[in-house]
Amino acid sequence: MKKNYRGLDVLRGLGIFVLLIMHTGFYHFAGLYDLDLNNPPLIVTLIGFLLMFAGIFAMISGVSHTLQYQRKRRQLGYDPKKLWRYNTRTAVYLLLVAYVYFIVTGPGIVDMANRTMNESILVHLINTGQFAGTNLTRVLYVDSLVMLGINVFLMGGIYLLMEKYFKKKIKAEHYLILAIGFMLLSLVRIPLYPIYYDAFEARNWPVLLGLNFFVSKNNPIFPYLSFGLMGMWIGMLLGQKDTKKLKIILPVGSVLFGIGILAYILLPDTMLERGIDPSWFAIMIAQLGLFALMVYGSLWYFDLRPNPKKPSKAIIFIERFGIAGLTVFFIESVVSALIARILRVFVPSLSFDIFGALSYGLILAILWGFLLIAWEKTGYRYGIEYWIAKGLRKVGKSEKQEKLSGKSI
Repeated sequence: MKKNYRGLDVLRGLGIFVLLIMHTGFYHFAGLYDLDLNNPPLIVTLIGFLLMFAGIFAMISGVSHTLQYQRKRRQLGYDPKKLWRYNTRTAVYLLLVAYVYFIVTGPGIVDMANRTMNESILVHLINTGQFAGTNLTRVLYVDSLVMLGINVFLMGGIYLLMEKYFKKKIKAEHYLILAIGFMLLSLVRIPLYPIYYDAFEARNWPVLLGLNFFVSKNNPIFPYLSFGLMGMWIGMLLGQKDTKKLKIILPVGSVLFGIGILAYILLPDTMLERGIDPSWFAIMIAQLGLFALMVYGSLWYFDLRPNPKKPSKAIIFIERFGIAGLTVFFIESVVSALIARILRVFVPSLSFDIFGALSYGLILAILWGFLLIAWEKTGYRYGIEYWIAKGLRKVGKSEKQEKLSGKSI
């Protein structure tokens, strides 16, 4: 079984690279609070859409972890208990990083109605010169990293349960059925979200804590486990000897994407309001199909087509973000805030319009890329990925550690 798929790293890297630009552009845009969400500029709508792309990371994670599960069970001989222990530790590490990130270094949460930004501890310190603790909104917020940690935990359990009860009769299609079924089940988020919101306002702790990981903003289990399950389906297809079977992704992805787009066209446009409503669900259906097509396209182009070409320097530049981009993602909000603060020492009136903010984000993302070039020579030593891989070595073989050192094939 192939150990590493370049297509996954490139697609993950592209996602992180774009997010770095979008985060900086969104949070340094001076006209943010004056946007008319009922009639926004096209570029703002595009940014809003791209900021909803957390599902692509969930799907890539589903593919890569499922390949890892199969390799550890079939080739390395892990028993279920050892695989569960390894997977659980992976999830715990991700969740620890996620909570430190969002509380201490992460981006702000915008409150358009009150024209305020709920900032992480270090970003707030840089922007205001004042030290402030965190708050309940940030602690309970299910951002993309929290979602990935929860998904990894659940996917490991699902894989072992499917293996136990289906045994050798397990088929990739079972995961496709789970993915679509769970997406449909995620409709419950629409009626449950107002209940969760009222519980948050009233500090109704049993309801609040019971629903938080399932229906809260921004990336809860409903529906983001669906993206992980779709990735598991693709991972199971990749684990088969006949990779031609992957072509089934094309009609499945196209149908889901088409259904989602059609529903979105027919429903009121509430995307920028970030409402949990039928329009939101239509976007999720469309993204489930779109991301499956993107994953297949990237895998085909870089790994599966006959005699794939050697990647260009630009592709390798992006690929590094897919290998060691978590560390960059972890500190990028702090760095962008610090640089902006220094610039305003020399230019107090410095202010970014939307294109200036995006240009600022692009420049920083490119600079991060050059840092990764230099850092690659050390095997990305002492980054977050390095320490996670080192910790996982205590309970099993870490493919990530091999990838960081350039030994993975």
